[in-house]
Amino acid sequence: MKLDTNGTNPEMLERLIEEGLIDAVSMDVKAPLDGFHYRRAAGTRVELDSILKSIQILKEGNVEYQFRVTVVPGLHGEEEVRAIGLALKAGQRVVLQNFNPENPLDESLKTVTPFETGLLRSLEREIQAMT
Repeated sequence: MKLDTNGTNPEMLERLIEEGLIDAVSMDVKAPLDGFHYRRAAGTRVELDSILKSIQILKEGNVEYQFRVTVVPGLHGEEEVRAIGLALKAGQRVVLQNFNPENPLDESLKTVTPFETGLLRSLEREIQAMT
């Protein structure tokens, strides 16, 4: 079974892995791993320590995992994406997803133009080289 998570419940994640109830985890990482950027991207206060703990649990390698980053222009620039890559240092396990403005939770994002695909793929290769 595959689990999708935002990393906010590391105790449950650890238990599911230990009990062999999941085979793989995809964790969404919203922003650089600091309170200001993460709160801004999530739109609410977050328990950053829980997210960091979940990342640590996954990097222990007891289950297949992938970190997904949806890149939203205005919330993420190239430097923010690089900061995420440096914090994760997870190589090929980091995947960038382009923002889709069709049905955003925040209506103000409907007018945001996604990143150019070539630039996004170039950034992805760059952060995947960070190990």
